[in-house]
Amino acid sequence: MASLIDRIVALVKPGVNANAFYSGKTLAKVEWWLSPCPYPELYWGRLRVFSDGSADAAFDEADVYGFDDQNYAGYFLGEDEYTPLASLDAQDEEHLRVRVSELTPPTWSDTPARFHYLGVY
Repeated sequence: MASLIDRIVALVKPGVNANAFYSGKTLAKVEWWLSPCPYPELYWGRLRVFSDGSADAAFDEADVYGFDDQNYAGYFLGEDEYTPLASLDAQDEEHLRVRVSELTPPTWSDTPARFHYLGVY
């Protein structure tokens, strides 16, 4: 079975780099997502939506993946069972063993070390 990285690399579309993807856009919304791993092993994901409706998603600040819209970015994070922080409920808190109100998302750079354009997912 191919690793997640191998599957992602196979989807990358050449020709759209970070400069082209982000050019002329402003940030409209940032969502933080969490993996289902219990505290203290929390793994964060970030989904950002831009003024033109495109979005990017990341599992860390080093590698960021660009998408044509927010839905594709959400599908990408959801593939690894990440869930939007805003939608977590009491049952999720019990599983994670931490109260959502006590969580603080990480501070990640707005400029990724590596950008990968996927377009759709």
